[in-house]
Amino acid sequence: MNKEQSVRLEREIEFLKQLHQAAQMGRDTLEHVNNNIGPGELRKAVEKDIFDYSDVCAQVQRKLEERGDDAKPVGKIVRAMAGMMIDVKISDDTADSEVAKMIIDGTTKGVTECTSKISDFSDIDNDLKNIGYKLLWVQQKNIDEMKHFLHN
Repeated sequence: MNKEQSVRLEREIEFLKQLHQAAQMGRDTLEHVNNNIGPGELRKAVEKDIFDYSDVCAQVQRKLEERGDDAKPVGKIVRAMAGMMIDVKISDDTADSEVAKMIIDGTTKGVTECTSKISDFSDIDNDLKNIGYKLLWVQQKNIDEMKHFLHN
């Protein structure tokens, strides 16, 4: 492998690792939200979104394995802080509209970060960028689904 190929591989791996962390954080956060809300339509929507984030995580993991690398989990401190914020803000009696607003706010930050990552790594293979676009799609779909709960 020449230097140019090596640099390209390193950039692909870095992009994939960043995507994985973003998708994992979205999934883990929604799982924590799911544990704090009662049964109903909001829970069903959150569970669908968890599945979609998990699918992106799996795709990224496969691409990393193809490149001889592995995804790093989101740091324990970051996960714990996010979990504590959710525990403070969401309980069984929190209105669905309030939960939806929090999810929309968090996911909107994720969209901004993911868009920035795709831009920063515009030189990588389209096959990999498409996973980034899929994550953006998942995030946007999540926001659109949560909008339905703002009227409750």
